[in-house]
This record gives sequence, C-alpha cells and structure tokens, in this order.
Amino acid sequence: MASPVTRGHPRDWRVGAQAPDNAQQLRCRQIINEARLCNCPGCTRTRSGVSRYCGPHRDAASVRGDPLARLPSRNELTIFKKAIDLYIHADRKFAARVSGDSKALERRISLPPSFGLGPGDIHPKLPQIAKAKGLLANWQHRDKRTYTEAVTHALALMGWMDVYYTTSGGLWENRKAFLYTRAGALLGDFRKTIGAKTLIKDASGATHRHLGRDFVRHAHTIYGKDFWSSAVSTNDGQSMTLLDYARMAHKAAGLLS
Repeated sequence: MASPVTRGHPRDWRVGAQAPDNAQQLRCRQIINEARLCNCPGCTRTRSGVSRYCGPHRDAASVRGDPLARLPSRNELTIFKKAIDLYIHADRKFAARVSGDSKALERRISLPPSFGLGPGDIHPKLPQIAKAKGLLANWQHRDKRTYTEAVTHALALMGWMDVYYTTSGGLWENRKAFLYTRAGALLGDFRKTIGAKTLIKDASGATHRHLGRDFVRHAHTIYGKDFWSSAVSTNDGQSMTLLDYARMAHKAAGLLS
C-alpha cells in the first residue's frame, strides 16, 4: 500500500495512490472470503467482504477491536488508575523518573492548534494518520487535556485486561486490537459547536487504533512492560503484585466475584 501524502496541515493530507488492479484483487478476495463462515464462535452467518466476520460482528470488531468483548466500566478503570497513583507516590525515585519522562514526551508529542480537525474536514480521501493527528490536536488544544492522561489510561486498560478480558467474552486473538482501540477511544470523535448545535463526525475504530498503539507503546516505555507485576506490600505486611492488589480492590468494591 502506498504511503499517504502528508504535506501541509492534516486536513490537506491524502491517501496514497492505489495499484491499478487493486479493486480487482479486492473483489476476488471478497468472493472467496464470503463463502466462509464467520469466525465468531456459534455464529452461522457467512463472512462480509474481506472480513473474518459476518456483517454485524465485523461492524462491532471495527468499532471495538473485538466483536465480543465487553467494554470496561468507569468504576473498574478508576480503581486501576488509583492503583497506579498509589504505586508511583510510594516510590520517589520511580515517581521522579515517570514525571521527567512524561514531561519530555509532552514536549515532543505536542501538536500545533492548526492540526485540529472538525467534522467538515473529514472526507473519504483523508488518511487515518491525518485523522489521528487531528483528534490528538483537538485533545490537546480544544479539550485542554494532556498526552500523559492518555498514556495513563492505556496503562489502566492493560491492567483491566489482565483481570477481566478472559471472562468478558472477548476473543483472545483480538486482545491487542481491543486494547489499542479502547486506548485511542479516550480521545472521542470529531465535534464542532455552532451556537446551540453540536456537529459530530464519528472517528472510526481504525483511527482510534492508530492513536492507541502509540499510547500503549509510550506506557511501556515510561512505566515498563512488567509494571503490573511490580511487587507491593499492604499495610498488614502482605506481599503481592500490583495487579493482585488491584484485583483485591475490585473484589472489595463488589466489582469482581
């Protein structure tokens, strides 16, 4: 696939040129694929287009990253974010390193306000990378939110998945796609308010995944890939991993059986 044209502001970027026989190749793949059954367990419908799933499951997979996994609740993620905060403040050296790395990342990732995109800027020739840059610029300037907040949210999602994913109905092979999609979904959609009316253009799952991959990668870089395996001790001297501590907090809150 040809690289997109990325000159000027994101609203001016365009998808790359396609091969002359691209449509024909895609149609051949579609004909073969649509004779197969949907990959979702128990589904008897045939696949749609070039997807592994039928139409309804394909749409759910596009939006969520996984057609069967349930979404985490706000209360569940709040507990994981609280566990992150407690762990950081318990170790001054670790806290100082995380703070320094986060500030450096904020400076490096900061986009100009002109990169923001509204509903009217979204069209079929706009590449995913342009939409992702536009959402991030909106997040930083219109919403006045930080990149660090998105990275912390991705870290909390990793903990949630270690506790809940296997029991939430999700398909294991879609685990990364679900994580990237939900991490990027924090940035929402394209919105513009005119008077009392708000115009909304939904951001696709692909756009959210484009953002989420970076959030997850930076979470691993700043906090470490084994962050949730970090050793902690409770007030009564009991030793456990940070993930086990979060799991215990969920049980105490009645969110986990």
